[in-house]
Amino acid sequence: MWTLFSYPVHLLLSYGYTALFIWSIFQGELGLMLAGWLASEGRVFSYPHILAVVIVGALIGDMALYFLGRVFGRSMEKWLLQRYREKQRKVEMWFRRWGAWVVVFERFVYGTHIPALLTVGMSGFAFPRFLLFDIIGVVLWASTFVTLGFCFGRDTIHIVLFAQRNLPLVLFVIFVLIIYKKMRKSP
Repeated sequence: MWTLFSYPVHLLLSYGYTALFIWSIFQGELGLMLAGWLASEGRVFSYPHILAVVIVGALIGDMALYFLGRVFGRSMEKWLLQRYREKQRKVEMWFRRWGAWVVVFERFVYGTHIPALLTVGMSGFAFPRFLLFDIIGVVLWASTFVTLGFCFGRDTIHIVLFAQRNLPLVLFVIFVLIIYKKMRKSP
């Protein structure tokens, strides 16, 4: 049952808040949900402490990306264009359309976190304003995933385990949904 989660759970049980802090720097939603679930089981963590550790860790990681974009703009732009060309274009479009709110919600769109924060840093966006919107985004993100783990952890874990055990079925369903979506777009 625990094949997918055995190592992450072991890390959290063995190293507690230190592992969670490092995990949060790298934006690991799975770690947040597992820590929330462990807190609901009365093991290792408490809900308020999880939030505090995760918020501090995520802010440190976000500021590092922002300043990488700010200080190494040209190098980062070249790197972004090579690795995340489409995502960077999306982020730039979103940034023009919604401004600072991109900093709040980018972390909820899979795969946009790194390009978004590097792009914001490269754009010359003022750090105090970035920090304000980043704090809002980090608090929403941390609260969402820790609460999901705390309230629905066991059920969420069972869904992921089902997907792991039935990977061919899950991949087939994803394939059918992609085909269906493409067929709907065609005239």
